[in-house]
Amino acid sequence: MPVFDRDSCPGYPLFIFSLAFSTMDIARRLTALNFPEGTAVVAEEQIAGRGTKGRTWHSARGKGLYVSFILRPSASSFNLLPAACGLTAAEAIEELSGVRIQLKWPNDLVYQGKKLGGILCEGGSAGGRQTRAVAGIGINLNHRLSDFPPEIKNLATSLFLLTEKTWKPLDLFRHLGLRLKVWYNNLEKGHFDLVLASYRKRLSFKAGQKLLLQTVEGQLPVEFQDLEERGGLKVRVDGETRIFHASEIIKVF
Repeated sequence: MPVFDRDSCPGYPLFIFSLAFSTMDIARRLTALNFPEGTAVVAEEQIAGRGTKGRTWHSARGKGLYVSFILRPSASSFNLLPAACGLTAAEAIEELSGVRIQLKWPNDLVYQGKKLGGILCEGGSAGGRQTRAVAGIGINLNHRLSDFPPEIKNLATSLFLLTEKTWKPLDLFRHLGLRLKVWYNNLEKGHFDLVLASYRKRLSFKAGQKLLLQTVEGQLPVEFQDLEERGGLKVRVDGETRIFHASEIIKVF
C-alpha cells in the first residue's frame, strides 16, 4: 500500500518561517517529536542553509523555495530517496514553468550545465526496517545574477533567468508535494527499476561520457557506464569497473 493515499499528500502539516537557520534542522527536531510523515518546513530565508558535504546553501529572502520534508522510508528504499526527490523537483519545475530540468548525479538540478537547485537527504535508523529521513530541496526561483555570491555567479541559474518571469515559492511547493507523493509511493512499493530508469532519462550526461570525480582518493577521471541498483555511479577507471556512492562530479566533459 502507498504511504500517501488519495486523500493525503506530503506538505501537511506545513510550517512556514520568515527566517530560519535551516529548514533541515527544524524538520529533524520535529521528527524527534514524532510529527507525522509528510510534515514540511518552508523558510523565506535561511541563515545557515546546508548543501551537501557541509557546504552553505545560498538562501536569499524571497528568491527561492527552501523546504524540508519529514519522511520515514523503508530501509531498503533509503538509498534511492535522493533520486526520487530529484525526479520530484525536476517534474514539479517542469509542470509549473515548462522548463525541462536535468539531473546531475547525485543531487543537483541543472539546466545547460548551470545549477538551479539541489537535494539533501539525511537520515538514520528508526529501528527495524524503517528509517527516519529529512529530505531538503532548495530551488533558485527569482534570483537575478546580482543576487548570487561572486563565487557561484557563473555556476548557478534561476527560473527567473530562464523564463524572465517571477515565480511564487508556494506555487512550486504545491507541485512538489504532488510529485513527491508519486515518487515516494513508487519507492515504498518497491518500484526501484522505475525510479532508476526515470532518473537515467534526466541525467545530464550519457554512457561513455568522461567525468571528473572528487572521491576520498582524490580527483579521478572516469568514464560513466550506468547507475547501479542502489543508485551508485558505475564507472570505468583505468580499465576497471567501479561503483561510487559518496562522491561528487566536478566536471562533465
